[in-house]
Amino acid sequence: MKNIYSIMKNRFKNIGLAIVTTSILLLNGCETTELGVVPSPNELNPTQADVDFFLNSIQQLVAKVHSGTEGLNENGTAQFGMEPVRMQHSFGPTYRESYEPADFDQIWDDTYAEALIDIRTMIPLAEEAGQFTHIGIAQILEAYLITTMVDMFGDVPYTEAARGEEGIFNPAVDTGASIYAAADQLLQDAIVNLNRDELALPTNDLYYGANETQWIKAANTMRLRLAVQSRLVNPAESTALINSLVAGGNLILDTADDLQFQWGSNLAAPDSRHPYFDSNYDGQGPSSDFYTCNYYMDLMANQYEDADPRTRYYFFRQQEDYSGADVITKECVTEPAIPAWWAPFDIYCLIPAENGLNGLWGRNHLDDDGIPPDDAFRTLHGVYPIGGPFDDDSFRNVSGSTAQSEGLAGAGISPLILATNTNLMLAETALELGTSGDARAYLETGVRQSIGKVTAFGERLGAGVMDRVIVEDDLETPENEEITVRDLYIPTEEDINNHIDEILTAYDAGNDTDKLRIIAEQVFIASWCNGMEAYNTYRRTGQPDNLTPATRVADPGTFLRSMWYPQIASDNNTNITQKSNPDTPVFWDTNPEGFVD
Repeated sequence: MKNIYSIMKNRFKNIGLAIVTTSILLLNGCETTELGVVPSPNELNPTQADVDFFLNSIQQLVAKVHSGTEGLNENGTAQFGMEPVRMQHSFGPTYRESYEPADFDQIWDDTYAEALIDIRTMIPLAEEAGQFTHIGIAQILEAYLITTMVDMFGDVPYTEAARGEEGIFNPAVDTGASIYAAADQLLQDAIVNLNRDELALPTNDLYYGANETQWIKAANTMRLRLAVQSRLVNPAESTALINSLVAGGNLILDTADDLQFQWGSNLAAPDSRHPYFDSNYDGQGPSSDFYTCNYYMDLMANQYEDADPRTRYYFFRQQEDYSGADVITKECVTEPAIPAWWAPFDIYCLIPAENGLNGLWGRNHLDDDGIPPDDAFRTLHGVYPIGGPFDDDSFRNVSGSTAQSEGLAGAGISPLILATNTNLMLAETALELGTSGDARAYLETGVRQSIGKVTAFGERLGAGVMDRVIVEDDLETPENEEITVRDLYIPTEEDINNHIDEILTAYDAGNDTDKLRIIAEQVFIASWCNGMEAYNTYRRTGQPDNLTPATRVADPGTFLRSMWYPQIASDNNTNITQKSNPDTPVFWDTNPEGFVD
């Protein structure tokens, strides 16, 4: 843990930057601050600091922990969650070799050395000023951060964390269960603070615009999330709390209440774009280790009779076919047979175009080969949620300076907790715990909300993109009739209904295991660029139970039931001992050894 005094010095230097970033990210303008009437931001001390600036800094740090940091590639919890469960490609060849402990240093630093210290510093100032809404928001975000650390690493410091001013430089580790309990109480305290009369609301709340009702829904939904996560440990307690929260109805159940961070499109000073946009469209082509997993793209494109309506919003294909691929760009194209342990799967090398989506190019799970010169072939992230382009079959390479203006130019979102997450969690618990409500109805609602959110997000591209005229020699159209992107590629209401009907038909025909698999698959699909939801679901349920195996070896070792402790944590805190292997289950994962692979 950093020395508290050097940390505070750096944090107050960054407060000034928060002013600039906030003005860029907000959709609504704000008054120009007259900097001449206050001391330099670089010289502020805690008594001079503005509570609003602290809150903005905390909110931005939460988005960084979730989605990563511009220029450092995909180092957020969303990416770390997607990789083990075959949404994004994970290097290998074994689970033990997937990551180095230092890979997790940034999210640890952002959480412990920055966000928690900002929260600890802000709250006394807010209390003195009677700004109780600020306190409630900070408590909710603290609960989100610290429980995410538990979900990622297991037992971590909390009670003694961020207390360097008291001389605690080696904070003790708390059990994950105790941290969950503390977080649940923190969320209840937050609701109390949000219901108090305050002297001033936040002026620049980057999530809900100081809407206390929405923040209360977020707090309740986080409590629901903790109850779902720990249902294997305390099924009776989880059932009671879930039923109580459902009965109260004060949850994120509508997409208008989604907890998400809005990124901007500014390229520099500061770069306000979604970090994944930077990794896909940085002007030089995609970052060297950025691949979507073949399993996930096949799940989206080929699982049902037609491709999932979200596919063209999630992925952008640069090539229509693989005719230019060879052993250099993709080694497997010359291999006569797939490995024996891959026998049940047909996507070892190339994703079949069963539903007409040619050119999907990714990598398989735990493929540790070097990076070939395949930038022009690689399928990239699309418009949702990172603010890239919509896949309209234009099949163009996106590199060079023009790539930086593709799509929404990076004005994407970090989806922390969405209404679709709420409904799919309730589908799981209705099926597994018998909680109130109908699992099938929750499933349908969750899928509809996800598709609706994704397609609406694509509409932000505007008529210039969606209504662009398609000129194709083989299009059979009446004379003078124009065919647009919207006509050919935007899913209609009928398309969406047909897709959902296929999901529900499969659900109705299955046993309880099949039903749980279908729910989990929809969690995976709805959690694109929000991988912790999928990673937690997989460890908790063991579903989907048909994920593709490792690429290079038949036995890649035990699954990542938790991650390595960050290098800076194990090196600098004498109370943290590095794990011998990153396979220690977190407290809520009571499943047997070998439950997932």
